[in-house]
Amino acid sequence: MQKIIITGPKSSGKSTIGHRLAQLRKLEFFDLDEQIEKIFEEEEGVQLSFREIFKRHGEEKFRELEMRAIKSLEGMKNIMLSTGGSTFLNEKPRNALCGDSYIILLYNNPETLWTRTIRKGMPSYLEGVQDPQAEFYKRVKSVIDTVKPIADLAMETQDLSVEEVAQMLDYELDYRKIKF
Repeated sequence: MQKIIITGPKSSGKSTIGHRLAQLRKLEFFDLDEQIEKIFEEEEGVQLSFREIFKRHGEEKFRELEMRAIKSLEGMKNIMLSTGGSTFLNEKPRNALCGDSYIILLYNNPETLWTRTIRKGMPSYLEGVQDPQAEFYKRVKSVIDTVKPIADLAMETQDLSVEEVAQMLDYELDYRKIKF
């Protein structure tokens, strides 16, 4: 095992919890969305958020950057990586990440995730959709249904603080003897 991957639906706390868990376990932390932004900025000379990259350049370009970001981390050991909410819905990144990684799925009820998501603005994949909330709920279900069977650990985070979740995951990883 070379990496711990934190994944889950959009707004499930992957980056925040992953960062805190990495601190507890003394691992270097990487956020896949930030890696995508760095690659884009290096190549295009323009700083855009991952949401803006997706919106302005489309899903195909975004997925290409996502795969390149994953490949840039391939040889790294003893790291924690948070992925995008839909990364595992796509076969190529899913296969690339599963090989040498311990997969943690974080999830919450769709209503809570929707509230968190729209606070940041409507995701571009939902723009122009007749019922964005229903489509979002379908995406949440799809992410959970796809990742849960391959996850080494799944945790519902309802009503828990970031610190509580990170501490519980840290304890569980120790209990399962997942160490680097």
